[in-house]
Amino acid sequence: MARQNDGERRKTTATSLHIVDTIEELDGATLSEIAEHMELSTSTLYTHLNTLEECGYVMKVGDTYHLGLKLFRLGEAARYRDDRYRLAKRKAFELANRTNEEVNFAVEENGRSIILFDETNNPSMEGFQVGHRFYMHNSASGKAMLAEFDEERRNGILDRWGLPRETENTIVNRDELYDELDRIREQGYAVNDQESLEGLRSVAVAIEGPDGGVFGSLDVSGPPYRLPSDEELAELLRDAVDELETKIAS
Repeated sequence: MARQNDGERRKTTATSLHIVDTIEELDGATLSEIAEHMELSTSTLYTHLNTLEECGYVMKVGDTYHLGLKLFRLGEAARYRDDRYRLAKRKAFELANRTNEEVNFAVEENGRSIILFDETNNPSMEGFQVGHRFYMHNSASGKAMLAEFDEERRNGILDRWGLPRETENTIVNRDELYDELDRIREQGYAVNDQESLEGLRSVAVAIEGPDGGVFGSLDVSGPPYRLPSDEELAELLRDAVDELETKIAS
């Protein structure tokens, strides 16, 4: 049997990972649905799916493939790989109890804002946004971090993901976004005014790591009619971020 060269192995791995992403995107799908979505032959796809199922990354229920719970374990391991993340979770929980609103801790990964911890004092809502990925240009957490990145990193993210419109309030012009980022740096906080989801307003402050780079962000979110003023939330967030920065630096 001919051995795969490095390029073929990379392509095979990339295809398998793309299949996992597609199943997540389609919220479960049959063989034919995945094949059509990815424009792959069913025979090639079937081989990949069998391997992924054997390894626990996908599972089959009837004719439908779903993500396997092994990914949950791996995600939890990633979420707690840095002890400082636990400090951020604690601070988010404290702030949620103080504001009676939802508080998220997010980090940037691969040009997206990823929610690691979603804290609330309402048990029925706990964690419903954990793992959610937002674009950087239309989320408060994303804009707060984006404003602190250097120009090269910022441009790389925007070149990769663009500025897709998700609501009528989404900023889709790069010059307009840069003006917004200038305001964020000047005032020290970012606002998402129903830019990623109708009926959701958020205020976020970036968290600086010990090396001077961006560690992540904290944001408070909720319905616009219920939230205090942006300035009031920003003050609470700054106090929480200052305390967190001191702890993660020690």
